[in-house]
Amino acid sequence: MSLASRVRDRVSHRHVFYGWYIAIAGAGSSFLLLGITVFGFGVFITQFREEYGWSVKAIALGFSLRSLEQGMLSPFMGYVMDRLGPRRVGVIGVVIVAASLFIFAQARTLPVYYTASIVMAIGQSLGGFSAFTLAAMRWFVKKRGRAMGVISIGNGLGYSVALIIAALISAFGYHATLMILGVAVFVLGVPLALVIHDRPESLGYLPDGEKLPSSNTSQPRASSEAKSKAPQSGTGFDVSQVLRIPAFYLLVLTSVSLSAGQSAWNTFQIPALEAAGFSLKVAASMVSIYGLVQIPLRFGAGWLGDFLGRRRLGMAALILQSLGLAVFAFLTPDRLWLLPVYYLTYAVGHAGWFIAGQTITADYFGARQFATIRGLAQSLQVPMGILAPIFVGSMFDRYGNYQLAFISLGILASTAAIWFSLIRRPMWIDLPKAAPVAEPAEPSKQSGPTTPGRSDT
Repeated sequence: MSLASRVRDRVSHRHVFYGWYIAIAGAGSSFLLLGITVFGFGVFITQFREEYGWSVKAIALGFSLRSLEQGMLSPFMGYVMDRLGPRRVGVIGVVIVAASLFIFAQARTLPVYYTASIVMAIGQSLGGFSAFTLAAMRWFVKKRGRAMGVISIGNGLGYSVALIIAALISAFGYHATLMILGVAVFVLGVPLALVIHDRPESLGYLPDGEKLPSSNTSQPRASSEAKSKAPQSGTGFDVSQVLRIPAFYLLVLTSVSLSAGQSAWNTFQIPALEAAGFSLKVAASMVSIYGLVQIPLRFGAGWLGDFLGRRRLGMAALILQSLGLAVFAFLTPDRLWLLPVYYLTYAVGHAGWFIAGQTITADYFGARQFATIRGLAQSLQVPMGILAPIFVGSMFDRYGNYQLAFISLGILASTAAIWFSLIRRPMWIDLPKAAPVAEPAEPSKQSGPTTPGRSDT
């Protein structure tokens, strides 16, 4: 009996769709990898600045290099992931992230620090969240929001990693802490990545848990019709088609406008709270509490998006998140009354866009080349990803606080809702003949007004 058959039999006896096991493993991977490389890594900014006397701008350049490298590599990494599958690529990415942490532990000069940043960017592009997101897009269609809601539990818990890192630094110093984190990523991250199976069809399923009809059924025609009515994991536009669709560029503009604030917030959240008057311990605790709040918000947003529409969810989230960045700029120990306002705006908006932003590419263009298309979109965000950390670092070096920087980024983020509102394109699954085919049909000699390849906005 093959490995796929054994896995399918075990899961069938438990009456649990294997896609949910992948989503749960994705939650664990997100907690580990994003918690360390994104949500908690800002703790090290103060450590590098105090020990080596580096400016915040110089340290922020490392984060900009990560954004540059991820953006430049995203189309290629996405292509590799689409071709080789998220399982193998995910394992490779985890190993590279672990290696980058070991290099950071030895970074006593800026060139070594920047080298570690580039290596980490390569690992992030391949492993962890990217791999599990592609798997979720293939294993789910109607339940994508709920699947991403499960994965996002790990993202929410990942904020608490900042508190863990702060405690480890206090106990062992930051060099030893980086070594400990590297070992943890390797030992825990690789088994989690191995939970992934590239496509549901390999275990006898269609997306969302629909059974794949047996090829030796006594009613082949009925079986074929049943299969054609269900969405399949390999359907969607290819890159050449997407590049002719205006909606793709509107989605890129939406992401660019918002990503500057998100990138700066992820990087400088703890330093900004420290500069506002909070201690490192209190700032790390606030980040951890924020993450715990994100767990029910994101899980709820996943369900809400599946039932009410992920487009509506995305629009509301964009508006709230832009307002929240401005509120964050004024949050100080003397203005704690702003904390609930901050949670009602940025936290709620952040949760909603996390779900909508991850699924919207597959919703509009299908999952056939999801990783490549998403990687291409990320590459077009590179200039903003490079400039945002440098801009924020420069503002701090000049004014001694982050307030004006986050106000400016909040204004920029407010334009994201405008770009998103201009998209009028129907979802992929609603296009004629979108669901039945796993590969796009040959172009028809007679063009019609309702073909899936049309370039509506």
